[in-house]
Amino acid sequence: MKSLPAKLIILLLIAAAVGAVWYFKFKPPPSAASQSAATPMTMERKILFYKSPMHPWIKSDKPGKCTICGMDLVPVYESSDGTNSALGLKLHADSVTVLDVQTVPVTTHPLVHTLRVAGTITASSWTAAWFEFIAYERDLAWLKPGQTIAITVPALPGENFSAKIILRSQRPVADTEIDSSSGSIKFRAELAGGAMETPGFGGKKLFTGLYAEGKVIVETPDVLAVPRSAVLSPGAQPMVYVDAANGTYEPRKIKLGRIGDNFAEVLDGVKEGEKVVTNGNLLIDAEAQISQLANQ
Repeated sequence: MKSLPAKLIILLLIAAAVGAVWYFKFKPPPSAASQSAATPMTMERKILFYKSPMHPWIKSDKPGKCTICGMDLVPVYESSDGTNSALGLKLHADSVTVLDVQTVPVTTHPLVHTLRVAGTITASSWTAAWFEFIAYERDLAWLKPGQTIAITVPALPGENFSAKIILRSQRPVADTEIDSSSGSIKFRAELAGGAMETPGFGGKKLFTGLYAEGKVIVETPDVLAVPRSAVLSPGAQPMVYVDAANGTYEPRKIKLGRIGDNFAEVLDGVKEGEKVVTNGNLLIDAEAQISQLANQ
């Protein structure tokens, strides 16, 4: 048998090399199943336990169903999802979805507060009348001279009145002595238009002492604030959960100032732009406490 010419051998070697390069460059990627089969068992994460995504205190050492809602239990891996860390609580992605965890950034804006008070209409003449109402020590931060109070009187249904807290008055704006038994103070606001006319008694009557209800809507300058739904009060100091990214939620103690209708002023504890949890924070806090007890 004759040997192949040298040139032919060289051509065959070149073709084989080109074929090898083409194969490794353009071959299709392996399937997920083949990758999984090729992954060494030592690389798999260790499952600590299984828990309910809706009721995180329901736990089991094997897969199953939640005994409350019937949902599949999700795995909690070692040093991963659903465990406490130095940053806070890390939740499984399924838990974040099922618990409907929602966050909003901490922002600076005015607080709006609606203060509702009750008192009586006092009149000394048809041109001089006041709305005298009871306020409490916590209300002092909201009441100022110059504010207008919207007033309704049950004896005059459908009628609307207004009074203004002014310093020009025959009576002082407020008592200087606080009622120690209730922590209340009596305030006075001058009634616009003088005394109220009460029909049905043979002409106008100058009633004094009519029960009345007032509403003051106060707006503050810009303050650092969080939604009231974000604030938890598990102990002596309020707290919020801050989104630390990657499914980790950090408990943060805060110092509160004034409390508005929907937002609370924050004096210390969070910074503008940080995201706080407004929905699902109660369950996050419960899971954090349970996880902490389990790791002790």
